[in-house]
Amino acid sequence: MTAIASNRTGNPEQGISADGLFPLDAPEFAVRFKSGTKVFRHVFRRITAADWEAYYDAAISESADEGGDAESSWQEASFVLYDRTILRIEGYQTRDGRKPEELPTWPHCVPQKHRLFAVAILCETVGSIAKDTFTIGAGDTTSVSFVIVRDEGESSTSKQFFGVTHHFSLPTADHWRRFVSARSKFPALYGAVISLYDELAVFAEGYSVGGMPIASEQLRREMFVPHKIYAVAALFFFLSDCDPEPRTTKAHTIPADFLGMKTAMQRPRAEMH
Repeated sequence: MTAIASNRTGNPEQGISADGLFPLDAPEFAVRFKSGTKVFRHVFRRITAADWEAYYDAAISESADEGGDAESSWQEASFVLYDRTILRIEGYQTRDGRKPEELPTWPHCVPQKHRLFAVAILCETVGSIAKDTFTIGAGDTTSVSFVIVRDEGESSTSKQFFGVTHHFSLPTADHWRRFVSARSKFPALYGAVISLYDELAVFAEGYSVGGMPIASEQLRREMFVPHKIYAVAALFFFLSDCDPEPRTTKAHTIPADFLGMKTAMQRPRAEMH
């Protein structure tokens, strides 16, 4: 399979809501990257909680194998996520003129470097968190606010920003014990971190489902899993180093090696030529 130039612009699949809420149920999402004058476009379906579960399970399984390392573990996880969620690609042609999706080897017919690169961009653009925008507020509930950035274009004007807030009840001693254990063994205990979010989250602002603001009872099923992980981790990091004043709001910085995921969050070492 070889590459052909593509003139497609825009992204009708992204489903950004008009009211400025971050849409958790956009049915499709596309990423694109260039190789010289060629443009490649990969269109993914909505990523569900089950997809993220398969992603982390793959990373855990690979790292547990003899000789497995962090980079190969997350690469294997990326392949799993790609295979589960890719719908179609543009910018490629086959020898017999069929669509790549019609080949018996689909989606493994797509070059590995392209698959890795597309997933890396997907994780960053489908709803990446601006790590320097975390603000923690303490009151009747403890709130964790941050900015989500979507950037599918090639210029700064194409970026879209969404301010969101997660409200939590205070964790118990058992919650603290489970977080400390999960942090030391992530990603093996990623499920424990997600469970902490599901148990402690009261409501969230800035998200939409079905064109309406997300309801509290929808958080467990609909909330974007990486946002769950970052929000609840920020809650615990903040409370472990909290000011004596019980009602305070302050900026907070997530550690660079957040839950041991520094390697996992890096783009693959793939150069597009």
